[in-house]
Amino acid sequence: MVLRHWVFSSVGAILVGIVNPAAAEPKPIAIVYDTNENPPFTYGVGTDIDPKQPGEVIELIRMASAHAGVPITLARVPWARGLELLQSGDADGIFMSSYTEDRLRYGVYPMQDGKPDTTRKLVDLSYWFYARKGSGVTWDGKTLANTKAPIVATTGYAVIPILEKMGFKVEADPIHLRNLHKLESGEADAYAELQAHVDGLIRAYPRQFSTIVKLEPAIRTTPYYLMFSKILYAARPADAEAIWNAIAWVNAQPEFQDMVHEKYTE
Repeated sequence: MVLRHWVFSSVGAILVGIVNPAAAEPKPIAIVYDTNENPPFTYGVGTDIDPKQPGEVIELIRMASAHAGVPITLARVPWARGLELLQSGDADGIFMSSYTEDRLRYGVYPMQDGKPDTTRKLVDLSYWFYARKGSGVTWDGKTLANTKAPIVATTGYAVIPILEKMGFKVEADPIHLRNLHKLESGEADAYAELQAHVDGLIRAYPRQFSTIVKLEPAIRTTPYYLMFSKILYAARPADAEAIWNAIAWVNAQPEFQDMVHEKYTE
């Protein structure tokens, strides 16, 4: 048997483990994530995965897989499609998923004492309202005032039922850039979105979206998780728990945090 240890570099980590050479290699767990960019957590738009700078969370999940000794595959699909694949059993896991009771119909989160185990989260993320400068739209944490055009949000995102419970009517579209164009053109008066999605697009197109502002305070800040399907968890609960435990372990390593800071902090 070989002693397991970490070797970190600026491009990731190599994990050498306690291995039984005679043991059969388990079937890789098929994990999907959104085709939209969410920097610094995921980079790139579409189905490609950047081999050099895939994103903070991609590095985290890959290292957790290696540490747990559970192989994975990663693929990118539109978010709503990913949830469908999880329900049908055509995908085993999806990230980044906030905890919602509706998703418990087909998904499983890391739990502790009947509640989501935040020690095994991936990251914390915040939803915000975005509006146009001078539009008169205001948000005080409870009331979104002076809207005439619709509120837009991304199809399948957890913020939609939250806003609907608050009494807002929401139009859903799966493309972040298209939602931002709707806001900029006046087709929408507010866009509810994760900060990293919108801020990244504004940085990429500063002239086009120079009139877009973020409204304080955040709509919600919440932990995000790797969610497994009920089908996968029923068949391989030990593997699912091992990956969740490894996510917590990797996140706690100073070497990992140093790598993330060096590679992904602007």
